Amino acid sequence: MPNHFLTVLSCVGIVAALPGISVAQDKVEIRPVVIDYFFEYGCPDCERVKTQVLPELKTRFDGFYLLRDHDISAISNVPTLIAYQEKLNIVSNEPVCMVVDYRYVHNGFDAIKAGLVNCLNERVSEHLDPAWKPPDPILVPTNRAGIAAVAENRMAKFALPTVLGGGLLDGINPCAISTLVFFMSLLAVSGIRGWRLLAIGSCFCLASFITYTSLGFGILHGVKTLQTYEYAQIGLDLVMMAVLAVFAFLSFRDAYKFKVTGKADPVTLQLSDRMKARIHGVMRKGLGAKSIMLGAFAMGTAVTILESVCTGQMYIPTLVAVIKTGPSVARAWTYLLLYNLLFILPLVLVLILTYFGLKTATLLEVSRKNVLVSKCLMGLFFLVLLVLIG
Repeated sequence: MPNHFLTVLSCVGIVAALPGISVAQDKVEIRPVVIDYFFEYGCPDCERVKTQVLPELKTRFDGFYLLRDHDISAISNVPTLIAYQEKLNIVSNEPVCMVVDYRYVHNGFDAIKAGLVNCLNERVSEHLDPAWKPPDPILVPTNRAGIAAVAENRMAKFALPTVLGGGLLDGINPCAISTLVFFMSLLAVSGIRGWRLLAIGSCFCLASFITYTSLGFGILHGVKTLQTYEYAQIGLDLVMMAVLAVFAFLSFRDAYKFKVTGKADPVTLQLSDRMKARIHGVMRKGLGAKSIMLGAFAMGTAVTILESVCTGQMYIPTLVAVIKTGPSVARAWTYLLLYNLLFILPLVLVLILTYFGLKTATLLEVSRKNVLVSKCLMGLFFLVLLVLIG
């Protein structure tokens, strides 16, 4: 005889012996165990739960539990999942998860297979105890404001690593790296060494930081303005999700093309030859200016604006994700500054290494090897942003 039925029978005897508790026809009132079942239609682990776990539950505990399905491929169920993750501190996004009585988490197929039956056995025994009190349910917001607040709270936890990772990846973006390589090559050909190299490079870095940050302020302001209009916000999210899906696909395809050919020409997400020529022209003109410091600053400003056509692929979606973390202006500006500090970090490091003797040929080789890794990382980052914004 299964263990849970022995427990049930013993509990029935206890209940019958207590005053004020009526047992009719040797049965006690069943207060079912609540199981919230989060799954995504078609996922392999979800199918294993369906074929291996659910039949066993029905065989052993039929009538003693209430199974509530939440298919998270339906957008309407996502706020419920987020609310449960927040309340129960669930940090791993497994494709399948079961929560018993709003408290006991079985996250992932292995955890469900190993622990759910024993958990149900214990919970059924508890429910048959006359002193048992139902647990407080996890509240799920139903209005738009409440759902947005839950989503913002969830996204805020991922915002900082997303911003830091995005800034650094943007800094090693092949678009930015190719410009950096040409800049350092130009300094070497011009015979600029020592303190002059540091001074010119510092002006270029400072101009790049100020310009890119200013562009970010404008983007943040524009996105925050759109967020005040409900349909504009929904439209922006849909557009961003579509763009990110395309960028992720193109990034992985570019990585594959580069791995096969070893050449950057087939890569899709890069500066056009015409844009590269304009950037190179701006650099030559900047180094030929009467005041080389002002020339370097103007060069950094112009180059950053021109290459933003390519680097903006990561910048804009990241800032959209930042806005979705909540209305805090101070936090948004802080994230913006952190992003841009990470963005110019590779430039600053290369400048320092060049001052201490880094050769252009070495930088070119590192740049070539960087394409495959950076494209794969960018593709993964686009997918992360797609999940966060969606």
